[in-house]
Amino acid sequence: MDISPVSIASKEGAIVYQVNFDLRGQAQQLWFEVSHFGNLSLSTSADTALVSLLLPAMLANENIHIAGAISEQLLFNLNGAYQTLVIQQIPQLNRIKISAEKTSSQSSRAKGVITGFSAGVDSFCTLTDYFTESTPSARKVTHLLYNNVGSHGKGKERLFKERYAQLKQSADNWQLPFIMVNSNMNDFYGRALDFQLTHTIRNAAIPMLLQEHIGHFLYSSAYSYKDLFVGSSYDMAYSDVFSLPLLSTESLQSHSVGSEYTRVEKTAVVAKNPESYKVLDVCVKGDQAENCSYCDKCLRTILTLEIANKLSLYEDCFNIKVYLKHKDAFISAMLVSDDPLLKEIVVWAKQRNHYFSIRHYFFSATIVIKRSIKWSLKTFKKPVKYILAKLGLYHPKQYS
Repeated sequence: MDISPVSIASKEGAIVYQVNFDLRGQAQQLWFEVSHFGNLSLSTSADTALVSLLLPAMLANENIHIAGAISEQLLFNLNGAYQTLVIQQIPQLNRIKISAEKTSSQSSRAKGVITGFSAGVDSFCTLTDYFTESTPSARKVTHLLYNNVGSHGKGKERLFKERYAQLKQSADNWQLPFIMVNSNMNDFYGRALDFQLTHTIRNAAIPMLLQEHIGHFLYSSAYSYKDLFVGSSYDMAYSDVFSLPLLSTESLQSHSVGSEYTRVEKTAVVAKNPESYKVLDVCVKGDQAENCSYCDKCLRTILTLEIANKLSLYEDCFNIKVYLKHKDAFISAMLVSDDPLLKEIVVWAKQRNHYFSIRHYFFSATIVIKRSIKWSLKTFKKPVKYILAKLGLYHPKQYS
């Protein structure tokens, strides 16, 4: 993969960063459209381009050469430790070599602090900790970020813009610049590198566009410290605390924040923030700028709020009738789930003397029995067929 020098262009109300590159023998273009705020300028470094295209290149087993300038620190990390880590997460990736015509070790010494704001539990919790009078000035949030890098599902760019418009009032209330970044990055990832598997590196690429102004990027964690690990997983978030420092440059330091909390504790923190009562957005299912109230994330959040006796505060965010239709099935599945975010709800409910009904445990038992039968059939199907065939009692179909 050859990545061209960065091109910066002005557009009405926005600045565009773009590079040309080739992947699997086809000429492509990667672009980012950044909503304009005051004297905002974009970095001409290829840092964003490299981070954005690293995993697609590793999947294609193509070395990368950059015909432009790159952070010396970032190049070193991505050639070494980061690839080791990400291959442990996504074993189908290949180790590749990255080279550049020019490296830079200079720092912009920018003092800005940016974090993504999606109005989810994690991002609201980050603002609670990093945008208060007691927050150290060097870590206090100065800018908010909203990206289109693959998280908006079937709604794509339309939903991205609708969600941004819905959240902007909150940013205005806090008097924080709310920077919108549209991109075609998702086009180069495909199913093998779906969003949940790769969201951290996708989002970490964006603040590098702004490293002339931003010195720290705070990425809201999904999991508590006790659940973190490096290894094969469906969700890159399990290793954020290890990977994000490696996705830093001389100018921009990336941090994973919030792992000192469980998700239940975060939800309790957020429930103290009146701004969340109208705009809390946790949904991963719907194609509208609202919560569907029946996907796993919606159900998990609503149940937590209900156990905390805070659900009445969020009647504008969720459809309670829809929730009640799905509640029993969700609880039954939760009671036998291995998901750490669901297991902690079960433990917390017991601590609060919130007891689930006998029917929930009954249906949980049926789930376990069905899983056991399915596993047994899958495990013993081939050996049984082999034995029956030897006894002449089973004759596999023959195909010409």
